[in-house]
Amino acid sequence: MGIKCPKCQFDNPSDSKFCKECGTQIIPSEEIHVTETLETPKEELTTGSTFAGRYQIIEELGKGGMGKVYKAQDTDLKEKVALKLIKPEISADKKTIERFQNELKFARKISHRNVCRMYDLNKEEGSHYITMEYVAGEDLKSMIRMMGQLSSGKTIFIAKQVCEGLVEAHRLGVVHRDLKPQNIMIDKDGNTRIMDFGIARSLKTKGITA
Repeated sequence: MGIKCPKCQFDNPSDSKFCKECGTQIIPSEEIHVTETLETPKEELTTGSTFAGRYQIIEELGKGGMGKVYKAQDTDLKEKVALKLIKPEISADKKTIERFQNELKFARKISHRNVCRMYDLNKEEGSHYITMEYVAGEDLKSMIRMMGQLSSGKTIFIAKQVCEGLVEAHRLGVVHRDLKPQNIMIDKDGNTRIMDFGIARSLKTKGITA
């Protein structure tokens, strides 16, 4: 089988290094090395940029062991969401991602006024990211830091709503396993919302939490 010149298309003997018709150098097919282009996972997103073709990044909300969380506008559904960009080192761990995908299937079943809805886990530009319901407010840890000790009435009110959310989750067979002030959000109406269901459980073996 001969080698066709890439320039003049002349058929040359298989051992040819140069085209006998036009003199163009010929590289045998077995010597051609295909270089795979690898996507470099993102460590952060820029305010004002569009990620995954649909999420317009509004602002950074915070960061934790898993990565950074952003407030974003879903341009497809025309609503605000919270987008968590998972750190590259975690995103590269296939077993961890697979475990989390399995947990997310259960976490998505929870629909309760005191639980923040989990939406999806996807991959874009080499990075895994999680989308969830955006809750305007502040987490309990920040609230206590600013206000100091809460009144007994406020404490009981928050605890009662947390328990109601957990009861519904447990009814569906979902265990949070990392309930802490940072994962309890108080929305703008004063209601309590539990965040990050399933995430801590999936990543527990890696010593990583939200």
